[in-house]
Amino acid sequence: MNNTPWRKCWVAAASCVGLVAAASGARYWSNYVYLSDLTALDAWNRYMDLIKDGKYDEALAYSPDLVTNFDGRYSTAFLTDAAHAHAPSTVSFEGTLSDGDTGTYPHPWVNGWIRYNDGPSLQRPFRTALDRTDKRNGQLGMWKIDASSYDSMTTLIDTDGLRSIRVGDVMVSNPQGWYYLFPGSYRMEATPKNPDYWTINYEHPLADGAGEIRTNVRTTPFTIEPSEKLTQWIQTESEAFAASCRTGTPDPARQRTCGALAFSTEPLDLVNDPPFIGPLENKRFGRIVGTGPSMSRAFSTVWSFTLTVGTGPTDPNAGKRLPQAASYECRIDFAYDGATPTLECTLDK
Repeated sequence: MNNTPWRKCWVAAASCVGLVAAASGARYWSNYVYLSDLTALDAWNRYMDLIKDGKYDEALAYSPDLVTNFDGRYSTAFLTDAAHAHAPSTVSFEGTLSDGDTGTYPHPWVNGWIRYNDGPSLQRPFRTALDRTDKRNGQLGMWKIDASSYDSMTTLIDTDGLRSIRVGDVMVSNPQGWYYLFPGSYRMEATPKNPDYWTINYEHPLADGAGEIRTNVRTTPFTIEPSEKLTQWIQTESEAFAASCRTGTPDPARQRTCGALAFSTEPLDLVNDPPFIGPLENKRFGRIVGTGPSMSRAFSTVWSFTLTVGTGPTDPNAGKRLPQAASYECRIDFAYDGATPTLECTLDK
């Protein structure tokens, strides 16, 4: 059959649609290809074209399991067309098909890679599994995206420590937990909690002060770093704590809190013998919140550093061999967003 008349009919007038349907019988026609003839790779390319063009609402409609199975644990707030607005980079996708096997992974699946317009990046390939369907699935023909694909295809962005985050034109205040992103490039603006004390450092900064998120690459899109104000506060508070322990007057009653410094016979000399303040580190702690289907894992971050203070001369009547320095783990705490920080130092034993 010569396909030319049918192509003209498809693009010319709505009155021809019935003729196309009648001529094709039970088969469907789209973009000059019978949908029932689409291969798994064809369906994958169509799905990724939606994502490439920022048609996230339509792509999500082909991914109902992503919402029903995972929403509540992770947010889908950024899986919408508005999140693609102002994308700094254009992307393309490449995929290779595997027919699957009869073992633990029986689906046909596609290994996919994302390419950014400014050249190759260190990438994490993603895997998309496809299942055949008994009825037409829109532009994907007789295929659907298997739910097992979403852990690999999507990227989760962690919002712990943020007061707000804007991705494209989607603004989220007081974000909680993790948010899904389709593969691609995103413009983001983030504000940390307690912004006087913390700053955002973007992996891919933009000229207007925002940053770019690039998914499926081996980098973290942003980090939360201490501001100059917090760095100065840590030094002042650490020196005050060290001086309160090393007063120069031996006092065994302070040994539980101050260790060997409780037996020092000379007060702390901040000029000639300043305390050593180690690098600021963060530790994440997880907990389960909610019950039943809405149960999810929430995380909180604790920031701490090691403080080391020289013991100096000590009381010869202490009756024990004392170390030359005392070491403490110091934790920074903000009671709430906007609060003044507090410092708690405990003796390392």
